[in-house]
Amino acid sequence: MAATVGSRTDRLDGEHTISALVSSATRDLSVLVRDEIALAKAELRRDVKQAAMGSGLFAVAAVLSVFALIMLSFAAAYGIHAAGLGLAWAWLIVGGAYLLIGGAAAGIGLLRLKSIRGVDATKRTTNESLAVLKRSVH
Repeated sequence: MAATVGSRTDRLDGEHTISALVSSATRDLSVLVRDEIALAKAELRRDVKQAAMGSGLFAVAAVLSVFALIMLSFAAAYGIHAAGLGLAWAWLIVGGAYLLIGGAAAGIGLLRLKSIRGVDATKRTTNESLAVLKRSVH
């Protein structure tokens, strides 16, 4: 007896084929997700290494800048002294210039800190969302 289209065996084969397709798609999706996670981890490792290298180079630049500042301070003080002022006055001028620059930087930094608004938009939208949720519950 031959199976006809739409017979019980044909339906069982179709269901088996569909379950095999779903199983295959699930397996493929799982592999894809694992591969994407592995790629993200590799990219993060690379970025962390780059950030560490960049931070290290900034530290070296900062140390060398401090040494250069010391040398330039000596050069400025002795240059002012060579122009005819006493050595103590020359050092006082250099120190005063640093105080003025530091004060200006502190003032600008203070203004920047005072202009921080915080997370106003986030607070507002969170409160709005909470209000909507409370209304929907009651």
